[in-house]
Amino acid sequence: MRKIVAQNDFGEKETFEKWNGKFYTEDDLSQKIDNITENTAVYRPDATLDEEGIPIAYVITNVFPNDDIRNELYAIEESSVMRANCAGPIDPVEMKKKGLIEGEHYKLRTPNSYHTRTKSGGWGMIAYANEINSVMVGAKRGRFTGALNISNEKMWHKLKELSVYHELAMEKANPEIYQRQSKFAEETIEEKYRHGMITTLSANRYSAMQSKAMSIHSDGKDVEYTTMCCFRQGEYTGAYLSFPRWGIGLDLPDNSVCIADSQSLHGVTPIYGAGQRFTTVAYTDRSCATIGNMGKSERLIGKYAKKESGSLEEFLG
Repeated sequence: MRKIVAQNDFGEKETFEKWNGKFYTEDDLSQKIDNITENTAVYRPDATLDEEGIPIAYVITNVFPNDDIRNELYAIEESSVMRANCAGPIDPVEMKKKGLIEGEHYKLRTPNSYHTRTKSGGWGMIAYANEINSVMVGAKRGRFTGALNISNEKMWHKLKELSVYHELAMEKANPEIYQRQSKFAEETIEEKYRHGMITTLSANRYSAMQSKAMSIHSDGKDVEYTTMCCFRQGEYTGAYLSFPRWGIGLDLPDNSVCIADSQSLHGVTPIYGAGQRFTTVAYTDRSCATIGNMGKSERLIGKYAKKESGSLEEFLG
C-alpha cells in the first residue's frame, strides 16, 4: 500500500475555530494528493515511512465489481435542508434572492441554520439549512422522539448491499480498526438496525450547478472511522476530500472507498466542470446502540413517552 505522511499539523483547536462550518477551497490546501491509482494510506505528521502512525485516511481502489450501486446512486435526486453542519453558512444575499429577508422572514439560529416566521408571527421550532443534494438512509434516532427507526426504508434495501464492499475495503485498509468497529456493532446494535456493522448511509451528489461543496464539519455520532465510496460521472476538477487540520486534500478516484477519521474536521472543496461526483458515506451511528453497557435503551422522550423524561439532549447524552 502506498504511504503518504501529512506535512503539516495546524492544531485541533485552531482548525476548529478557523474552519468549522465554513467552506474550504483548493487555495487553502497545502498538500494535494492527486492521481490515486493504488491503495493509499495517509498518516499524521508524526508517522515515518518506516513506522505507521495514526491514520488520517485510507483510499482503496477498484472496490465494486459491477455498476449496480453506481446506477442506483445516479438515480437519486433527493435534497435536504436539514444538514446545517455541512451545508455552509447562510448567505443573506442568496436568501434575499429567494424573497427571504433576515429579521422579517427568518432569523439565524447558528451561522449555518435559521428559523422561519410562522403564520402566527412567531418563529418555528425547526431550524433549516442551505439545500444540498443529500439524503440520509437507514437507522437513526427520531429528532423529536428519540425512537429508533429505518429512514427511507425502500432506498435502504436498495443500497445497503454497498455496506459489504465498504467493510471489505476497511478490512483491507486496517484489519484492527475493522475488527474493533465490527465488534462494537455486533455487541451493541440490534441486527434489524444494521447491515453488517453499517447502520446508516448518506448519499450525496456534487455538481457545479448545485451542492458545489461541503463545509467543514465533524461527525460526532459516527463510531471512530467512517467509510465513503466515490463514483465520478463525466469530467470535473476540484471536489477534494479535505482535512484542514492537516491541510491535506484527496482527489478520490472513480470506484474507490475512502476510510477516514470521522472525528477529524473534514469537508469537500468546490467542484468545477460539467461532471458530477457521487458519494455515499456508510457508517456506524453510535446512537443506535441499545444493547449492553455501551448501549442506550430505546425509549421515547417528552410528550411521546409514557412518562415525561427530559430532553433529547439528555437522552442522547
